[in-house]
Amino acid sequence: MNNFTIIIPIYNESDSIFILVKEIKKEFRGKLPEIIIVDDGSTDSFVSEKKKLTNNIKIISHKNNLGKCMAMMTGVKAANNNVICIIDGDGQNPPYEIKKMIDYWYQVTKNWKSFVLICGNRKKRKETIDLWNKIETFESDEWNKKYYDVSDPLQKAQGAKVEIILNNNDKITDQLDYANAHPKGKTPFVRENYINKMKKLFKNIVEEKEEKRFLNLIDNLSNLNQDEVKRLNVNCKQGFLNLDNNKIEGIY
Repeated sequence: MNNFTIIIPIYNESDSIFILVKEIKKEFRGKLPEIIIVDDGSTDSFVSEKKKLTNNIKIISHKNNLGKCMAMMTGVKAANNNVICIIDGDGQNPPYEIKKMIDYWYQVTKNWKSFVLICGNRKKRKETIDLWNKIETFESDEWNKKYYDVSDPLQKAQGAKVEIILNNNDKITDQLDYANAHPKGKTPFVRENYINKMKKLFKNIVEEKEEKRFLNLIDNLSNLNQDEVKRLNVNCKQGFLNLDNNKIEGIY
């Protein structure tokens, strides 16, 4: 399990990056994958201490801090493998989770491998837990009235109000009554938007004839009989998906 690349974008992470690299080496032992550290313009001691890292660790440095997204892109462009794993350099994501994600990727059927993006769950990460413990969620009479006292479903407010209190007690407040794609939102989705979204999902997966069949049923939804309602499912190309060979549930 070494035909993939681990990209570690860092910015002033000298306190943790060396420990993280040791943990990765320990986890993969003799079958070390390609490791690329992208230093996004660090100003700490990493610049002088990076010589501690062995030659099999590739280090790419930005002259200035360009942001995490640019650091990740730099690593992706430099990678020698098609399968790429990105892990933060602060050491809060344990390297053993990489194995789980790679194993999950191997279970995906061949036809889907080019589309799959696998993300780890941060629910046990200390930083995440600390943040959760600071968040309070509660109902308010004002918002309940906006929803429960309105009979028209399209007029019901389904958003929320957010208030963030900073360490200096300054407050940032914002609210949104309707999602942007809602009929009353800033950029409401109309039928054409939903169809275009569906077609993007269907591309290379569903035959054109099947796509038209499904849309015809949707166009006549209110007049469908019992048998036609049962056909409100989309059939993929024959042989494209074989979920029986997967150990995972469903497409996603």
